[in-house]
Amino acid sequence: MTPETAPTTAYKRTMHVNVPIDLAFKVFTEKMGAWWPQSHHVGGTPFKDILIDPRTGGRWYEINAIGEQCIWGSVLAWEPPKKVVLSWHLQPDWSFHPDLAKASEVALEFIAEGPETTRLEFEHRHLERHGAGWEKMREQVSSPGGWPVILDLYLEATK
Repeated sequence: MTPETAPTTAYKRTMHVNVPIDLAFKVFTEKMGAWWPQSHHVGGTPFKDILIDPRTGGRWYEINAIGEQCIWGSVLAWEPPKKVVLSWHLQPDWSFHPDLAKASEVALEFIAEGPETTRLEFEHRHLERHGAGWEKMREQVSSPGGWPVILDLYLEATK
C-alpha cells in the first residue's frame, strides 16, 4: 500500500464547545459517568460511575453498582485545563491487558478560542499496539456507536 492508502491507526475528531476551557476540561475528566452511555461498560454489570484519578500515573476506571472496579487504563499526561492523555488497555475483545506496550492512547487537547469557547482536539491513537485484531477495534471505536456517539454525548453535557 502507498502511504495515501494505508489504513489510519487513529480516530480523530475536532469539536467546539461554547463553554470556558476550565469547564470543558472538567466535564470530560470529572463528570464522565454522567454522560458516558450506560451500554458502554466493561465490567459484568453496568457502571455506577467512571473516574479518572486527576494526576499522571492515576487510573481510568469504572465502578459498578456493587462497588467493583474495572480499570480501563491510566493517566499518561495530566495538564489541566489544557491536556489529558489516557492509556486504553482494553483489547479488541474488550478484555483488559496491563502491558502498556499493548495499550493505545486517548489524547485530548483543550484550546481556549475565547472566554466562552473551547476547541477540543480528540485522538484515539496507536491502535496498532493492540496487535492482532487492531483493525476491528479501529472499526468499532470509529463506528457510529463508538467514539462518535460518546463524544456527541460529551458535547450535550457541556450545554
